[in-house]
Parts: sequence; C-alpha cells; structure tokens
Amino acid sequence: MKHDIKRIVGLTVLAVMVIAAVVMGVRVARLVDLTYVEMNTTPTPEPPVRNVMQVTIDPNAPTPQPVLRSGSQGEEVWQLQTRLRELGYYNSSIDGQFGPGTKNAVIAFQRQHGLDADGIVGEGTKAVLYSDQAQLKATPAPTALPTAVPEVIPVWVRSDGLPLLVNRENHMPQGYQPGELVNMADYCPSNIVKIKYSSTQAERVAVDALIAMLKVAHTQGITVWQVSAAYRSESYQQQLFDQQVDEYIDKNGLSYNDAVSATRLTVMEPGSSEHHTGLAFDITVPGVSFKGTEQAEWLADNCWDYGFIIRYSADKEDVTGILAEPWHIRYVGLEHSLPMRDENLCLEEYIAKYGSY
Repeated sequence: MKHDIKRIVGLTVLAVMVIAAVVMGVRVARLVDLTYVEMNTTPTPEPPVRNVMQVTIDPNAPTPQPVLRSGSQGEEVWQLQTRLRELGYYNSSIDGQFGPGTKNAVIAFQRQHGLDADGIVGEGTKAVLYSDQAQLKATPAPTALPTAVPEVIPVWVRSDGLPLLVNRENHMPQGYQPGELVNMADYCPSNIVKIKYSSTQAERVAVDALIAMLKVAHTQGITVWQVSAAYRSESYQQQLFDQQVDEYIDKNGLSYNDAVSATRLTVMEPGSSEHHTGLAFDITVPGVSFKGTEQAEWLADNCWDYGFIIRYSADKEDVTGILAEPWHIRYVGLEHSLPMRDENLCLEEYIAKYGSY
C-alpha cells in the first residue's frame, strides 16, 4: 500500500514538471518570435555624424627637409660636409657625423652670408649653401703678414706678427712688461662673469674679447662663468709651483725630484707660464669640475670665433708637454685663432709652420 502511494506521488511530481517545461518552452518560443519581429520592423539607428575637417594633400608639395644640428648623422651630413669643404669652410674628415668641426664650419658660413649664426642647418641655410650665391670662405691667410713691421706692435705679438709663444723652451722675454692690465673685478660686468679673486688682472684687449664672447654664450643659455686665474707675476708662479711640489711630497710620499717631475705636468715653471702674458684665463664653474660641463663644450666649439684658443688639448699633449686643460684659454687674435682651429694646430705647431714668413 505504501509503495503504491509513493509511486502515485512520484508520477504526479513528474507530470507537473513536464507540464511546467512545456509551458516555459512555449513562452521562450513566443519571446524569440517577438524579438525577430521587432528587429525587422525597427531600423537600427545610424551613428552620429561628426564634423571632420577635410584636408587636401598637394601631391606636388615639397617634402620637408630635415634640420641638421650637433648629433645628426647620415648621408645628409655627409653631403653638408662635402659642400662646406668645397667652399673652404670645412677641413676635417667627411664622416657623416655632425660634430664640433662641422658646427664651426656652419657658423662661419652663416656669419659670412648674414644668416643667423646658430650652427643649425635649417631650410634657410640650406637654400643659400646649395645655391649659386654661396661664397668661398673669406679667411685671411696666415702667410699674408705685413712685410714691414708696424711702428707700434702690441707687446704680446712677436716682431713677425705672430702670437707670443711662452713655454719651457721659450721663456718670457727679458724685461717683459704687460701692455694694459685691468682689474677684472671692476672691469667685467658681474652679470656676465664672476671673478673669483678680487685682485685678478689681465690685458684689456683679451678681457674685452672675453666679455664679448661670454655675452654671446648668455644669449645661448650658457650663463654660469667664472675666471679663476689670469695674469700672474713670476714670483707668484714660483709660489704656486713650490706649493704643488710640497703637496706631492707630503700627500703622495714622492721624492723631491719625482715631485718636481709630476708638478711640471700641470704647473709651469716661473718664466714659462702663459699667465705671465696677461692673455690667458682659467675658466671654471663654481663647485664642479670644469671638464665635461656645458661651459667646457661651448668653449671648445666657439672660443676660436673670438680670438681665443684652447691652449692645451688632449690630442696635443705630446707637443705642448702639458696635460689637457679644457679650462685654459689664450687670446691670440682672430687672424690666428681661426687658422689654428681649421688646421688643428696648437700654438707650437702654428709658430713652427708660419714663423719663417
């Protein structure tokens, strides 16, 4: 009896579930039909129309030419160097690398043609450079020195018109007296250059050139400059030399002879220092090592255009006998600084090459 009741209950539940499923299926089918009908009677809305500017590209428009500047490289730079060499502005190797030599050549070209002398080759510079209006470089030849000695010769120029050479083999002339020393702290605009020591002096002609150069540096964003040394008497040079020798003995334990030899690599003996001329400056940046600064790079690229030279460079150490000093500049005048740069000659080599004229 109990089994019959359970069976009847089970069948009843099953029947109810079947009926529910059938009803649900009918409802789903009707919903699908309604959806299908709705899709076919209601159009899909179009996306909103946006106002888009119509740009017409001229197929005949010239392709913008790349701007060449320091760091550029490739065929464009190779062509630039070739053209500058043809015109006499560039004398280094044609390697497709836009370095300081290329920049200096570009600046010289721009100045001679009345262009903005920024060392950057844009469309304006290219248009002149590759045109018939491009002029050959008009740099006075160092051999074209006057045959007759002028009545008045600056004390810092030799009788043959070449810059005074001062080194270990060529001491200062006996009885040499600077021409016109000025106190740099009083003479130089304080917003252009800081003078580290208030008693620093230098020749006026060199100081004027230094001020003109650093004013241009300021316009190009290089604004922090300091002069740490300029004119020195022989007695003061002796003091500096002796101090360095003592330091090598005390701090490095060198013998006297070894200390003197080490000192001679960086400090000149009295009578053989460029600072005796009043034409040399040690340029520094307060609080940092000068080598590798933007000031050092700017000087190396631009000082030549204002009559200065980097007196002791790394590639001329075997000639000068002095380790590289990127901070030490010497005024020689434009008629000498530009040929020295273009021919990559240090002062010793320049005098040896042109001293016979």
